[in-house]
Amino acid sequence: MSYIRNNRILLLITSVLLVANIGLLYYFVFKKPTYPPKPSEKEMHDMAIQKVKNEVGLNDEQAVAYDSLRSQQFGNMKPLFKELIKSKEDFFSLIYQQGVNDSLLNSYASKIGEKQMELDISTFHYFQSIKALCNEEQKPKMDSFLKQIVKRIINNNGSRRPSDKKENKQ
Repeated sequence: MSYIRNNRILLLITSVLLVANIGLLYYFVFKKPTYPPKPSEKEMHDMAIQKVKNEVGLNDEQAVAYDSLRSQQFGNMKPLFKELIKSKEDFFSLIYQQGVNDSLLNSYASKIGEKQMELDISTFHYFQSIKALCNEEQKPKMDSFLKQIVKRIINNNGSRRPSDKKENKQ
């Protein structure tokens, strides 16, 4: 009698564990947590304008000027980033060549440095121009806002590329 009772208990425990495993497997495979959809480019643009208006206190006229400068900067940055990427690709393509001398390596590395310098100088001038939009009361707030942006640029290893979703899909 105890033999049959023990088998029933083991069968019950095994069944409970099997159902629990199937439930967990279903949950983690088929019921993945849903994340909110990524905002569209227009939504990101609107959020950026709203953020600078809220944090710095720009009026509507200043916000329009900021938006114009921002759009112009993003347009100027795209070709610079393409050139930087091309320079880095050229540099690292030297890996596949035999007997690369130091002068050639330094020449390619210098091109990367020049492109990075162009990006940084362009960003610096852009920051100066948006700061010039502010009145004296807004300038300390803009300084704080720009510090956040610079910190993010530095922490992202210089990656401040404007979104280019069309090219990333290719």
